[in-house]
Amino acid sequence: MMEKATWLMERLRTPVTMRDLQEEWRYDPMNNFPGKTFDKKTFENWRNYLAAQFGVEVEMGRFAGRNTRYCLKTAPGAGNARKWLLNTVSIQNTLRENLAIRDRILLEDIPSSGDALKTVLDGIRQNRLISFDYEDYWEDPLTVTMRPYFVKLYRQHWKVIGPLEDGKIDSIRSYALDADRMKNLKVLDEKFVYPEDFRPEDFMADCIGTSTFPTKAAKPKEVIILAWEKVNLYLKHTPLHSSQRTLYDCPEDGYSIFSYRLHTTDDFYQEVCRYGNYMEVLYPKDVRAEMMKIIRGMENEYAGVSREDCKKKVPGVKELKELMKDAEY
Repeated sequence: MMEKATWLMERLRTPVTMRDLQEEWRYDPMNNFPGKTFDKKTFENWRNYLAAQFGVEVEMGRFAGRNTRYCLKTAPGAGNARKWLLNTVSIQNTLRENLAIRDRILLEDIPSSGDALKTVLDGIRQNRLISFDYEDYWEDPLTVTMRPYFVKLYRQHWKVIGPLEDGKIDSIRSYALDADRMKNLKVLDEKFVYPEDFRPEDFMADCIGTSTFPTKAAKPKEVIILAWEKVNLYLKHTPLHSSQRTLYDCPEDGYSIFSYRLHTTDDFYQEVCRYGNYMEVLYPKDVRAEMMKIIRGMENEYAGVSREDCKKKVPGVKELKELMKDAEY
């Protein structure tokens, strides 16, 4: 039902008559009975499903009879979760319709988190504590008991975010639902009270990614960044953060200057580093100094200054190229 209902939703983004809908469905790949179309009762079932599951209503235009046009009354996706779900199902429908060329559609591999996500959502829905063993990439393994407040998807990784067992706001942590890091996950019998005044979107509003607390400051900072050439055009269409504002534009020289109000977390610095020398932090001084420290660290790494003693043990390029011959790809 979901796939067929979202097929209908896609077609109703612009007003369309019932006859046009029926004709399009007649030979659609999703139609299990090619040549036959749906009746009004089926249409009403799909319509009711959209309203019940997604809060998307279908309304009739002012025309009557054969020229009556149907369209969506509300824009699909009032909330992020609903929008993501609708877009996901829509993409699934598109891929299903194009199975004949599936070898020409390349998808990104993502860490497995399906079972963990379901378990965590059970804990969120029931307001119950969850526990798991966690093996981070740069810290010792630990056993965690926490209150799962919400989940967030970032860079193809699902994260569960919430305070530890004590429920204190300053103990809020973020953990990836990747199968290689989170093990022995279970929902406990102990319940917790989810604070009525807590809003996940508000809590994460000043952050990039899933870092829950800033590394240097307790409050969001005013940050000014200069972006060159294609990056500045990209940022105009895909902002680095929702607080992004254009302060100055110089198209003749190919740069723009943007302002932000956000936490300068590790995720922030990693995001800036992604753009290399096409992005420069102008303000504040401490954030600019931190970026220079990161850049000098990278320079020292390539110059062989960093971890000098360890690098003496690193195989040479000639030896590594020999190892490559036996490597499996």
